[in-house]
Parts: sequence; structure tokens; C-alpha cells
Amino acid sequence: MRIQFIDLPVMQWALILGIGFPLLMLAMGEFIFRYRKNRGISSTAANIRNLVIPSLVIWLALREVVGLPAESTFLKLVETAFWISLIFAALTFVNEVIFGAAAADSARARVPKLFLDLLRLILISIGGSIVLSKVWGANLASLATALGVGSIVIGLALQEPLGNVFAGLMLLFERPVSLGDWIDVDGKFGRVVEINWRSLHMLTLTQELVIVPNSILNKGTFKNLSRPTPLRIETIKLGFSYDDPPNKVKQILMDVIRDTPGVLSTPSPVIRTFEYADFSINYLVILPVPSQEELGKIRDDFMTRVWYAAQRHGLNIPFPIRTVIHENQEQVTARSRPQPFELLKRFPLWSSDEGASEAELQEARTLATDARFRKFTTGETIVQAGQPLEGIYLVIEGQAILQVLDRNDYTHQIAEVGPGEFFGESSIASSQSSEFTVKVARDLSVLLLTPDAVHEWMNHRPRLAREIGTVQDHRRRAAQASRKIGSSNGDNFKEDEAPTVPARKG
Repeated sequence: MRIQFIDLPVMQWALILGIGFPLLMLAMGEFIFRYRKNRGISSTAANIRNLVIPSLVIWLALREVVGLPAESTFLKLVETAFWISLIFAALTFVNEVIFGAAAADSARARVPKLFLDLLRLILISIGGSIVLSKVWGANLASLATALGVGSIVIGLALQEPLGNVFAGLMLLFERPVSLGDWIDVDGKFGRVVEINWRSLHMLTLTQELVIVPNSILNKGTFKNLSRPTPLRIETIKLGFSYDDPPNKVKQILMDVIRDTPGVLSTPSPVIRTFEYADFSINYLVILPVPSQEELGKIRDDFMTRVWYAAQRHGLNIPFPIRTVIHENQEQVTARSRPQPFELLKRFPLWSSDEGASEAELQEARTLATDARFRKFTTGETIVQAGQPLEGIYLVIEGQAILQVLDRNDYTHQIAEVGPGEFFGESSIASSQSSEFTVKVARDLSVLLLTPDAVHEWMNHRPRLAREIGTVQDHRRRAAQASRKIGSSNGDNFKEDEAPTVPARKG
């Protein structure tokens, strides 16, 4: 079938093509230059200028100027080249302009690759039908009949691959899973990175690529951990000794939950007494977390903090073994825990003055009996500003940081406290409340001295009293400077810009 154009004399066609072609190429070049920053538009325009327009002009010149008959094989080949270049430009437009330029969080960016492949197949089929029918005069009805018979034979031979293809189409229209979703298929857990004609690809936490055929997804059951919302509820079972009161255990666990970054307050975390097992009372901890990606880190952080909290509060996490003990519990506890006076020797200013008598050393041992050894993990908050202090903390290992808030609620770090240093000096005042928020920068071991014991030491050691007063004065001035800098003239500073005053070693 011959496509009809305007019936013009040969000379007019020659003039139109001779003048119009250069002008059209110049116009397309200017268009590409103007939109060179837009990769999708410039790529499509370049294909039109370099492929579509030249093949169209050559075809029209051979047909209208040279006068080749419509039945000419060479003319049909040129016309076929024009349609192929036009289809290629259309595919470029779909790939680059419609979907390639889509914003990362837009609906177009979330379109599965399977849908894009289907759209490309439709465009190619339409173009191929036009070429076969209009250019080569093929009878599409008889061709469809032949393809139908052939497809039966092919379908019987390729049942499994075709089953995956149609299963992929069903997944495309139903959309139970999208790119980026976290899914669980027969115990295999990972994030979806590709959906194609045959299979779904997911990347596991161990960076393994697991390929799941579409037919398995279509026939079986899988869990989409990102639907209907990214929020996840993690359940953790913990066991504590029968000697630990359940209400005390639940209160301590709830405090740990509140101090664990990432745990949501809505919906509320829940702790339930779950069962009386052979070796322990088991508790079920239900943690709401923002998404599957953050679940592993939050769970690890929570479980780490539980151990330190249990150590500080004297909770016992039993393990299922049978132990024969030939000494009483007090002896075992005394041997396994660090002795306060031995730890206190690491702080000469606290344990004794230089040249102290045996009586003074004995007094130091007596005062040290009320001291308590405690451990904290990185990221924990030991005390909030304004909360009561239990006493003065002597740092044995690790590091803590002291922070204050300015009037604009910006955090300022005013001191770092390491081994041989102390914090909590406000506990010796009448208010006995903390002037700073104290957080753990690195796993911390401390010796906690009660205010009464500190007062006894200060009564006999004026040097110790002066040292505590000097450190307290320095930190107060640093806190006042941070609050003033952070609130004056509306200027705010980040935490690492706040003035820092080192604590003195005691």
C-alpha cells in the first residue's frame, strides 16, 4: 500500500527537501543545544536529527524526486529503515523522558522493570506490524494464524518459562511487592532490587543475591515486611532469675527501651511476663521500630544495653547449666566483683593522702564499703540534667561526656571525662541534682561514692574539697558560656562548636 503525500511537481519536492532538510537540521541542533542539560530530551532529539529525519528525507527523495516505483525493493528497505529509526526514537523517549527523568520518590520511578519491558514490546509490535503491512504488504490475518499454531507448539515446549512470564504479569497488575520492599520468601529474607519477566531478585543482609522465580511467588506465600507501612514490631524474649521481682525487671527493661535510640513511642513498647520456664522467668519485649532497615541495629543496641542494666541493678540472667558450688554465695560474689577499695587505689587523691597513716588507710577502707561498681554501655544516658544524683562517679575505664542545653534546645558538650576523672560533684550540694546531662561516649566502668562518704573524705582531706570545688566551678562557667553563646542574638552552635573544659584528674 502506497502512503499518499501532497501531489507536487518534482522540482517543488526537490526545493522542499533541499531547503527544508538543512533548516530542519539546524533547528534540531539549536533545540538540542538549549536542552543539553536534560539528558532525556536531548537524547531523543538527537536520535530524531541523526536517524529519523535523514532516513525520511532519503525515502521522500527516492520516491518523489528520483521516482522509484513503490514496488522497488530498495525503496522498501529505505522506508523500513525510517520506521525502525522512528521506533528507536520512541523507545528512547519512553526510557529517558517518561521514566528516566522521574524523581526518586515519584510514582514513575517505582514502575517495575517488567512494565517497561512490556511497553517496549508493545511499541516494537506496533512498529513491526506497520512495516510488514504498509511497506511489505504482508497479510497480518494469515500471519496471526500461523503464529497462533506456532505458539501452541512453543507453549508446550516452554511451559515453565512461560509460566514465570505470566506469573510476572499477574504480579505486575496485582502489585503485592515493589522495588525496595523487604520480603520473606520461604525463610529467605531480603530487599527487592529487581522484578523482571522471569523472576524477582532480592538482596539479603549478607549481600547475597537471591533469585526467586515468579511462579513460586504466584503459587506460594510470602511476607511483605514493608506493607502496609514500613513500621515493624520486633518481639524479643528475655529470661531473668526467679529471685528478681517481675515488676522490678519490667521497670528496668522499660527504662532501657526509653534510652535506646530508634525505638518508637507510638505505638507504645510493651513488656509482658511470658512464662515460668525451667531456669528463668521469661519476659516478652515488644519493640516498635521505624523500618526493617533499622531493626537490626536497634535490636543490637537494646540487647547490649540490657546486659549493662542487669549488671548495674543486680539482675541475674540465668543460663541452662547445672553448677555445683562448694562455697557460699557471699564468697562467690565477693570474689567475682571488683573490690571498691582496690579500685579506689587508682585515685590517690580519694583513697589516701601521700604518707597516710595506717589508721587513715583503714578509714578509707571503711568509707569504701559503701562504694558501688557499675558499668554502662556506649550511648546510654547515665543521668539527665535536673535529675537527682546518687553520688560522685569515679571513672575507671571508658569515657563520658557532659552536655547542657541552651535556650534554643541546642546541645553543647562542655567536658569529656575519662579514666582517673570524676563527675556528679553536684551531689554533695543540698539540691543533689545534676547540672548536666551525662552520656556514655565509650563503654564505661565507674565507682559510685555516696554523698555521705564523700563528705567524710572532704572533712579529712582539704585538698580533695578544693579539687572538687575547682572542677565544679570550671564546669559551671563552661555551661554558662555555652548557654550564653547559644542564645544571644539568636545564634546557635552545633555540639562540636561548644566550648569544652577538661575535667581534672583526682
